[in-house]
Amino acid sequence: MHKPCRFWPTPPWTRCWSWQPTPWPSAPSAAADLPSPLPVNPCRTRATVATEPRLYLDGCATTPPSAGVRAAVAAAQEDLWGNPSSRHLEGRQACLALERSREHVAQLLDVPPDWVVFTSGGTEANQLAIHGVLGAAGGAAICSAVEHPAVGNLLHNRQQAATRLELLRPDGHGRLSGASLLERLHGGPVDLVSVIAAQSEVGSLQPLGAMGAVCGSRGIPLHSDGVQLCGKAPLSPRRLGVDLLTISAHKFCGPKGIGALIRNPRLTLRPVYPGGGQESGLRSGTPAVPLAVGFGVAAQEARRALEQQSEPLWQRWARRLREQLWNVPGIEPTGHPEDRLPGHVSCLVSTPGGEPLEGSHVVRALDSCGYAVSSGSACRSGSAQPSTVLLAMGVDPARARSGLRLCLGPWLCGGDTAVVEDRLRELPRVVRQLCCRLTPLGQPESVRQSGG
Repeated sequence: MHKPCRFWPTPPWTRCWSWQPTPWPSAPSAAADLPSPLPVNPCRTRATVATEPRLYLDGCATTPPSAGVRAAVAAAQEDLWGNPSSRHLEGRQACLALERSREHVAQLLDVPPDWVVFTSGGTEANQLAIHGVLGAAGGAAICSAVEHPAVGNLLHNRQQAATRLELLRPDGHGRLSGASLLERLHGGPVDLVSVIAAQSEVGSLQPLGAMGAVCGSRGIPLHSDGVQLCGKAPLSPRRLGVDLLTISAHKFCGPKGIGALIRNPRLTLRPVYPGGGQESGLRSGTPAVPLAVGFGVAAQEARRALEQQSEPLWQRWARRLREQLWNVPGIEPTGHPEDRLPGHVSCLVSTPGGEPLEGSHVVRALDSCGYAVSSGSACRSGSAQPSTVLLAMGVDPARARSGLRLCLGPWLCGGDTAVVEDRLRELPRVVRQLCCRLTPLGQPESVRQSGG
């Protein structure tokens, strides 16, 4: 049980989730009308947001921490505040908890515990992997054209520091091939290959096994940003031939502020920030033990879920939702139809006549109807520029602004599943109406509203 403190009389999540949504109208007033705006979430002070009942479908951006994770972090904040580098009892207790969590993360990924280097999240882990191999300047690297900005922008910026960079181009589904990597390797010596495990905007999984075989046969370290895949599907870097794997707890119902670099100890990495030598000398600074404890609990929960033989309910919901959305005029699926992230749904949104809609406008409209979704990577949200991922897949610039992404997860199964099913069943109808009502890209708002 959470104990009130002087800063938060009740837990923040309790305060945010204690408000009650208004029931969904049993009979909408008119088929052409969208659901009416509903009461404001008191945690949101500037925008009116429908609350009936809201469905969070943006699991690629972040996931709500599970009840077990919240309880574990709260208990660790209370009891495990010691510095794990200290020799006294309080320090030893914190150290023991830290190492147990390291073991839990290692078990999820089928690696020894000494492969796990805790970081503050995925971005720091990516930096440690890339700078750790290439050094402060120079070197040669290959990455895909569909990387997350934490990798893509980092490597592009390193070109100013004399790093030679080659890009792997995906096919129309956003997938790479081992053959394309082999072709790029003929261009000269390569110090590092970085390939994302699963693309968050379109959901496509990359053939890491084939990439690992190519790199392993040439002694080239392979790094993969596995942030989106870890905890959602089986992932074994040793089996795949991945030497460096980036993961982040908050993508699979763990706490924010902690991630890890899974690294093969045969690689010698240079620390980005030298200091006290924590985390095997690779990541200095006092470890955040309560967050690590939450990370370990999330890893345990994910491992147990992956060991289940039957398909989870939320994955069945996602598959059904994809099938229903593809029947909506103006919706075009993106990403690979089969080799994709569990629970992931992505598409381009247009009018029934094929005129592309601004993805961010669709997101705002769905938000007002009680659905939390996104138009692409959360790290580039707010940008009116075309998606670089969709452009790399060959989508034209106008349509590359019309992406829509949904990601379902286990948090949807924690309450009344019948209500969730009803809201998901309603979603294609809402999208269909939005495709008819929103203003296409490049068309003045007044023209669309007047029916011209």
